[in-house]
Amino acid sequence: MRKILGILILIAGIVIAVSASSANFAYFEATRNVTVTVVPDDNELIDLNPLQPYAYINSNGEMVLQLSIANTNWPGHTSNPNYNSTWAEMQYGTGVSPDSIYVFEEVFEVSNHLWENVDICVEITYDGDGGILFFTGDYVEGAGQTSLKFTVPHGEAVKVGMVLDSSGLVEGQSIDGNIKVTAENGECPIII
Repeated sequence: MRKILGILILIAGIVIAVSASSANFAYFEATRNVTVTVVPDDNELIDLNPLQPYAYINSNGEMVLQLSIANTNWPGHTSNPNYNSTWAEMQYGTGVSPDSIYVFEEVFEVSNHLWENVDICVEITYDGDGGILFFTGDYVEGAGQTSLKFTVPHGEAVKVGMVLDSSGLVEGQSIDGNIKVTAENGECPIII
């Protein structure tokens, strides 16, 4: 009899538990911590890779484009392993000329190493002094945009060039600003 009574109590407990769990769920609140690690550009899934000596990754993991004597890759910089005293004495390659337009092909590349078969839409914009335009592939007269969008297929890289326009600038002034690179999942929309 005790066994039957125990089994009936167990069944009653299960029925109560099932009935209580089938009630409508109204609200739940919880607090959780989130940790996101910021890594240098060369360790993340979308890679910015400098292709020219005046473009490099600094100690903060940021890509820097620097046409000046402060760039350690400049041949006249004393910390450059290929130091050339003539460059330092004559100040070759220390910047750009006033009122000029320079075209640099393949300054850096954006590669896509995301999950398999996922394309990304990359947008590059510039915010700062002076004129900077971007283009992909080989330069064609008049090409370049202040805001550039392009699709990078999975496992591939797209090379980005730049046009530096120092029109209206005089010696001693600079083209100084920030380049913003953003990427979203999927191909870029086609604009007609």
